[in-house]
Amino acid sequence: MRPQSILMFERLFLASLALSLVGFAISYQAAVDALTSDPAMQQLGIGGGLIIGAAAVGYAIYLGLWYLIAHKAANWAKWVLVVFVALGLTSLRAAFSGSWGLTTFLNLAVYGLELVAVAYLFKADAKAWLSGEDTGDPATFE
Repeated sequence: MRPQSILMFERLFLASLALSLVGFAISYQAAVDALTSDPAMQQLGIGGGLIIGAAAVGYAIYLGLWYLIAHKAANWAKWVLVVFVALGLTSLRAAFSGSWGLTTFLNLAVYGLELVAVAYLFKADAKAWLSGEDTGDPATFE
């Protein structure tokens, strides 16, 4: 049985990934246009496939971390996710300096959901579960 904090983490984190996918789909063509307009990238023949491949790898890593945390209680995966979320927050400054379009609001919502989801991993029941301890309180579990 998984604690309530892990269930909330799972819901919020998967919601952030879904919202991120929507943002990716909306901004895909603009990213391809920016990439293909770069003369250096044109010489290399790099296009939309690179963007899709990079996104697929990123989503696969995040889904793997979600699975390891929410279903396998891998405490080390929690810390990897914390580092990834912290690194992702470094791009917030760029979000505030650009134009305020739909993708900006989606990205801010994704960051917000990720932060709240990660915060649930530091609640007492989640920490105990991730460290393999038995909390003994069935009310905190599903």
